[in-house]
Amino acid sequence: MMDFQHDLLERFCGLRDARRGPVFFVEHGLSADELDELRDSVRASLRSYPLESGWWEQHNLPLLVAATEVGYRYRGTGTDFWPLLEDDLRIELPVPNRQRIRDLFVRASEKLRGVRPPNTAWAQAFHLIAWPIAHALLPVEFHRPLAMTLANLRASVNEADDDALYRAVRTAAAFPTARFATLLEDVAVVVSLTRCLLGQRTDELSEEIVERVSVDLEADDVARRGVAVARSIQRASRFTGGGLPISTVSEIRGSFQLRRANGVMMLEAAFPPLEPDTASRLRGALRRRRFAPRLWGVTARVTSDQLLSGFPFVLKLTELPDHDTPVFPDLDREGLDPQDLALLHSFQLQFELPQLFAVSSDGEVARQIKGSNVTGHCTYWLLHREDAWLRDLCLIGEVGPLRCLEIDPKSDVGAHALAQLGYKVQFGVSVRFAGTPAISREDAIPTFVAGENCVLVPQRLSEDATLKIDVNGSHSLAHASELVRVIVRAGDQLVQVSNDTDFREYPFLGVESVQPPSAAVRVTLRSEERTLQALLAGRLSFVVDSIAPLGGVQLTVDLEAAGKRFSATGALEPLPQMISAEHPILDKLLAEDVRDFVSSVESVTLRARVGHLAAASWELERTVRPCWWDLRTGPTLLSEVGPLRFGVVGADDPLSAPMDRPPGDGAYLVAPVGLDTAEFGAAAPFTTLCLAPDRAQLALPSISKPRLARRRRGAGSNVGLEDLAEAYLRWSLAETRSAVGDLRRGQMSMLLDGWVTELCCGTEWARIEETLPTRNSWALLEQVCFELGLGHDSYVALTVEQTANVRRLAIDEIRRSMPWLWSRVGPPSELGADDYEALDLAFASAYAALSAIYRARGKEELADQLDEADPGDDPALWDQALGRVREAIELRGLAALLLPSNSAQRLMKVDVGGLTVDEVADELSDWSKSSRRAFAGAPPTRNTLRSIYALWVEPELALTTDWRGALDTLLAERAVARATRYLAVKARDARRGNA
Repeated sequence: MMDFQHDLLERFCGLRDARRGPVFFVEHGLSADELDELRDSVRASLRSYPLESGWWEQHNLPLLVAATEVGYRYRGTGTDFWPLLEDDLRIELPVPNRQRIRDLFVRASEKLRGVRPPNTAWAQAFHLIAWPIAHALLPVEFHRPLAMTLANLRASVNEADDDALYRAVRTAAAFPTARFATLLEDVAVVVSLTRCLLGQRTDELSEEIVERVSVDLEADDVARRGVAVARSIQRASRFTGGGLPISTVSEIRGSFQLRRANGVMMLEAAFPPLEPDTASRLRGALRRRRFAPRLWGVTARVTSDQLLSGFPFVLKLTELPDHDTPVFPDLDREGLDPQDLALLHSFQLQFELPQLFAVSSDGEVARQIKGSNVTGHCTYWLLHREDAWLRDLCLIGEVGPLRCLEIDPKSDVGAHALAQLGYKVQFGVSVRFAGTPAISREDAIPTFVAGENCVLVPQRLSEDATLKIDVNGSHSLAHASELVRVIVRAGDQLVQVSNDTDFREYPFLGVESVQPPSAAVRVTLRSEERTLQALLAGRLSFVVDSIAPLGGVQLTVDLEAAGKRFSATGALEPLPQMISAEHPILDKLLAEDVRDFVSSVESVTLRARVGHLAAASWELERTVRPCWWDLRTGPTLLSEVGPLRFGVVGADDPLSAPMDRPPGDGAYLVAPVGLDTAEFGAAAPFTTLCLAPDRAQLALPSISKPRLARRRRGAGSNVGLEDLAEAYLRWSLAETRSAVGDLRRGQMSMLLDGWVTELCCGTEWARIEETLPTRNSWALLEQVCFELGLGHDSYVALTVEQTANVRRLAIDEIRRSMPWLWSRVGPPSELGADDYEALDLAFASAYAALSAIYRARGKEELADQLDEADPGDDPALWDQALGRVREAIELRGLAALLLPSNSAQRLMKVDVGGLTVDEVADELSDWSKSSRRAFAGAPPTRNTLRSIYALWVEPELALTTDWRGALDTLLAERAVARATRYLAVKARDARRGNA
């Protein structure tokens, strides 16, 4: 006993002297075996020395540690603490002895600066046991409440000071219990625990107690999940700077259903639809990262569009998930924002066996049963493992590793099975709601809009039986073939149904209005520049999007100008899809004759219609500038004050300033000269016009590359960045009046763009970018399949054209069924055996589809050969093919040069195809904060990053920003130049319709 007293006194004195805060007696640092030995010593000493004796004044610490250990394990209101301590010490503790232990706590705390219980109502009511519980730091009873509080924490532990962090924790614990509120009153304890558990070490708690609490939290399923969510959010918020703009997210609970189609059983799941704005924001964030998780880590991949659509999606189980496995494992590896991360963590889909489903009247769909009471007037499907006592039930199919059995509660076997499963079968009166459907089928209580007609249909009545129905005091009798109509009123309502022997109540709710559902298909303009010049120059694009993956819908694009209307129609590939000037539909619409006509008008109306599902229109006008071009008597630059001076820039010398000289025989640019930007604005010098002869060679004339100087302005024969940027903007923003002029303008813009890239990103970067192949992922996959012979059955002799048709049909099927493919190719590859089988099945389906085509043409022999095809390839060969395509579409050559190198994966995951300039600026801003150590100076501001990115993708928008100021960052920070250029190249490919 004396040794324990000496060691504990030395331990607690050391803790006291090493920290500013209080000492907790649970920080004794003893192992489990040592604690058992300590309890034995305390029990022996209590038999020799009564508690009221003075001996315990000098040997108090072992007793206090034993009491604190009971406080750590204790779960209760306060009345049963002492019986537990008596059992532990094997001694009775009357009231005087309890007071004595409390006094020993007080004196030891005064000497060793131990913690004192907070002044709360609970601590005052239980003023004796408050001491050992306070010294227990975080009793087991508080593990779950604290874990849930940390999961709702909306402040960064790395950025917030102690006061701000404490306020955030109190806000996250909105309704604490009386005992938990006692813990929350201690600011030092709350802050220290929060920092230690979320990864920020503090000297206010010993390493041993932090490790012990962490292990105990890990052992509790609920507490472990709460802490995991909190740590995940904190990792994501590491570079967001202080408070997190995240509201507390309520649980989003999904449900299951079974479907039988063509004799095959399928397990489906669905999550309730989110609020439209939230769903749209989350859908965009997940698409940018090609988020397609395996639920619980064991299913086939599910696209983010399917998850957020609100519609059921098929779950292909390869194995059963472990207990309490998160529905989306490893979320923190996806690089999501804290707000999106918290929202995804709130998705719940509990898979527990057995699962019972009520079969619909058509016998094709069965919905999951929640609760233990079921009606006996329905057939059920049971999803369960193979158990001997279930062998008498009818097997109707299999779902992955599970068996699907049919149960009829009217039979003795079915009734016994339901009873064994814990369900109570009831044969009573019943009605069902018909007519106008409820607002949400997921609600426990049906909800209707006030004023609607609700129809009550009696169930399971014989022809001569009647049912008494009472709705809000209105009585009626119904026979088996009769309906009862009810006008829904606002508020809570009740239907009471009875007959001679049974009685049942059905509550329902009437609301004044309901939020309209989000549109199934949307058409959204993605370009910041909504002008006629942007349309003709190919800078205007829009996205056709949907709440779930759709393919084959018809898009019609109309262009109205000066009383004329032009139109083009075509089928869309699986949504979402970017529609730009390179897309076949818009390319067909903007034919040369249409361009010639539109180029002379002042405004046009662009309309996009997706069948009868969605429509949008935009008014496009010419860019309004204080000066403009008049071509009636030759090129003249006009303004409100009269004609202005302009000069010529030849295509053979694109970097020269506008000069008063003859244009020559080739294409040339006319641009303002000597404009006062204070009067005409910063954009006026770039009011340019590209003119060209009616005929010209496609290739550019020979142009010598200048010497590039890494400075703002060149000197002598050198060219600086600002010189290049001005020339690039003059050519890229030039208006044109002919197809040849548009061709030359584009060629000169690309040439100058390449020189700017070489100066900012380096010679090696420019060389790699020049040699990049076409990056249409699906076209590349088709090409690689041809080169490697993938999907080919050598026993079926086909012509080159027929083989190409098989590949085309197979790639279309892969694109439709595996839209997430490129996000999971790796490295490391995340494809499983089912994925490789799906790739082979896509080619098998292609052979079958081609067979049907030839059979319809009467070529029976060839169709029979195609039906016999059995393509299949080694997964290693598929890995080789997919890796080659992935390397091309991810721009691996450029990504290898990104700085800092550990940021490459983050930028590679961003799918910029459907993002606006502002959205990309947000991504770049987050990247810059996480890469701040790689910069020579402070991280660039969001506005600077926006200007740089706009300079490459939307130069007209760049004119509205401080693009000249952003050039300093391009010169000083090569890491910034490469990051913005990398995303700009990906965005340009997406505009061309690549995916």
